[in-house]
Amino acid sequence: MKPLIKESATSLTALVFLVVGVSGVMLYFHVFDVQVKALHETLGLLFAAAALLHVYFNWKGMKRYFPKKLFMGYAAVITAVSIGFIASADSGPNPKVTLIERALNAPLALSFRLLETDREQAATLLGGRGIMIGSADSLAEIARTNSVSPYELVMIISAQKQ
Repeated sequence: MKPLIKESATSLTALVFLVVGVSGVMLYFHVFDVQVKALHETLGLLFAAAALLHVYFNWKGMKRYFPKKLFMGYAAVITAVSIGFIASADSGPNPKVTLIERALNAPLALSFRLLETDREQAATLLGGRGIMIGSADSLAEIARTNSVSPYELVMIISAQKQ
């Protein structure tokens, strides 16, 4: 069993690296962002696991690289760049989150306008799923009252446009 895992670790590392690398470039250039994001994140986890297995099974040979000046230089540069990105990241509110929260908490008339529907049409669509609007003032309130995700409400209302 161990030889199969050892052989798989290197193959998986190489193949998943290829997919994670290509999908990372696609995300950077905003090519199929929505479709690629979940793939990139999920296979990124698999890549980390495969890389750890690869390092484990090849530790004897790899530890010869670690004390070398070239490795240490690259490690220092990568560490500095990573710290620079993290330190310089804007820690302000995420504009996507702000926009979504405002849309979900806006008066229903505004939210329905944004979703290109009206109260009557939304009530019919949601009612078909057992979700009642009642006297709610916002999508967030409808979601709380009916114990559903507000995103599910948006998907149900938006599905008519597909």
